[in-house]
Amino acid sequence: MVLATEYTELLAAFAATGRNHPYLAFTLNGICDRDCVFCKPRCMPDYGHKDTVLSVPEYAAIARTAGQWKVRKAHCSGGEPTLRKDILDIIRVLAEGLGTGAQIGMTSHGNFRKGLTVKGFAEAGLTYLNLSLHSTDPGRSAEIMGGGDPGISLATIREALDLGLKVKINCVLMRSYIEDAFAVAALARSLPVAVRLIELQNIGPAKEMFDTEFIPEAEVRDLLGDWFTGAGEVSRADLGVRSPGRYLQPDGWKGSIGFISNSSCATCSDANRIKITPSGVARPCILHNQDIQLREHLSPGTLDAAFRHLFTAMLERNTNPAWGGFHYVDYDLRWDRMERPQGAAVFLPVVATNSGTGCSVRQQPAGAGQ
Repeated sequence: MVLATEYTELLAAFAATGRNHPYLAFTLNGICDRDCVFCKPRCMPDYGHKDTVLSVPEYAAIARTAGQWKVRKAHCSGGEPTLRKDILDIIRVLAEGLGTGAQIGMTSHGNFRKGLTVKGFAEAGLTYLNLSLHSTDPGRSAEIMGGGDPGISLATIREALDLGLKVKINCVLMRSYIEDAFAVAALARSLPVAVRLIELQNIGPAKEMFDTEFIPEAEVRDLLGDWFTGAGEVSRADLGVRSPGRYLQPDGWKGSIGFISNSSCATCSDANRIKITPSGVARPCILHNQDIQLREHLSPGTLDAAFRHLFTAMLERNTNPAWGGFHYVDYDLRWDRMERPQGAAVFLPVVATNSGTGCSVRQQPAGAGQ
């Protein structure tokens, strides 16, 4: 362990920012068995390349060290993380390494391959599930996602809730499919889920559709005005998992609706995730390149020093131009071999809208950035 005084001072300094404690956001792979119109992973030049991905023992070592730094949350995404043959073992060692009370989550489309069940994930240590669902209509869903069955996804949601897992539903907002998004959001009327309506971003394949399909949060909130009149805000403690947006619970609803609005609202000021790519590159900030290869610290036993660097880099995020109205682009996180020059910042300006501010992102905590 680093010097006790330095360790204590770093943890105290981060707590003073008002942000939640850092968590690990693992991208487990870069492949997916869906072809969503706004993502289209197969269009990437490097799609399907063979990364030397982290092994289960390497995930275990990273989790143990993170646990010593009081990290109690890890999230797994992709690609589609359930396509990894060792996904259950990864979930298990992350839960064991972070220790008692750890939150272990996963983002998936919920149409699991043969041999995988929600119960199996829960027994391995999964505590919450983020499920991607963009329409409840089979035909419309296929248009958006290129396959899959929303009925199976809904069954996955209900089984997860029955097993006591927290559930969030991710739904990307597109003008041509706005009624589909509203139908997904309406699931929160009868189910205790947090539906996240996510603004389209002007990156990757979505660039070709952005001008016609982008619809800002403010406009959506106006369209759903009756739902939000008198709605109460759901606290993070009640939500059960950390999220950058505000979640509102309409009167009489079992669940809540929130927005992730990276195109019209900056969220960097509230960020606390450390992204880790499939091959073990840790990225404490996407704007400022302070990456560190964790695999290089495994054999010499210097992971502790690596986490000291990561916590220091997270503190330095407070000086990023993102606080002035920019946010990060993390389109490259699934593919480690994409060029990312040292120190290069990737900016995407916030989109101006004609519907007022309409930004439901949580406000900067008192004392943050000081």
